[in-house]
Amino acid sequence: MAFNFIPKEVKFFDYLTLQAENAVKTIDYFKSAVKRGVVDEEVVKKVRDFEHEGDTLAHEIVDMLNRTFITPLDREDIYTLANTLDDVVDLINAISNRVRLYKLDPSDEYFKQFIDTIDQSVVALSNAVKHLHDNKRQRRVLDHCIEVNRLENTGDIIREKAISHLFETEKDPIMVIKWKEIYEVAEGTLDTCEHVAKVIESILVKHG
Repeated sequence: MAFNFIPKEVKFFDYLTLQAENAVKTIDYFKSAVKRGVVDEEVVKKVRDFEHEGDTLAHEIVDMLNRTFITPLDREDIYTLANTLDDVVDLINAISNRVRLYKLDPSDEYFKQFIDTIDQSVVALSNAVKHLHDNKRQRRVLDHCIEVNRLENTGDIIREKAISHLFETEKDPIMVIKWKEIYEVAEGTLDTCEHVAKVIESILVKHG
């Protein structure tokens, strides 16, 4: 196998940053659609395009890992970080698909709270990844990870309130099933963001 001796501080961090920025673009676009109260086929297609871009970036990172002898971080950490960032976009795509498939009204107050919280979490992750290469900014990176953890706890609270309200007010059992699933996938997206943050925190410990 031929190895590329590329500058170890450049390509992997660049591509991970692109992944994180793609996640921000995905949730920002979807949040704007939710704010308009419209999740139609056009919105679903655009979110799917972002998801495909995320897949491409993740595959390119794995390809670089296979071709590179010297990496700036442990190979397993790069691989895990790339894949968990991709998982975040996959889950946003899943939410978009299901809202459209189930013909749900995206103006639901708890759903909007979830999307806003996911947006904040993804932005915090992007800021953490953006500065991951800079040893002088490790404290800032950690602060962003702590914020993601806080937002995951916020998501737990939203889920409990949302499901409680759903059981109290919704009489159609099919709608209960649909919305409960949406809330749980949304909360799972925040769990995945927290997983990404924990990967980053582990990297800081190893390279601090």
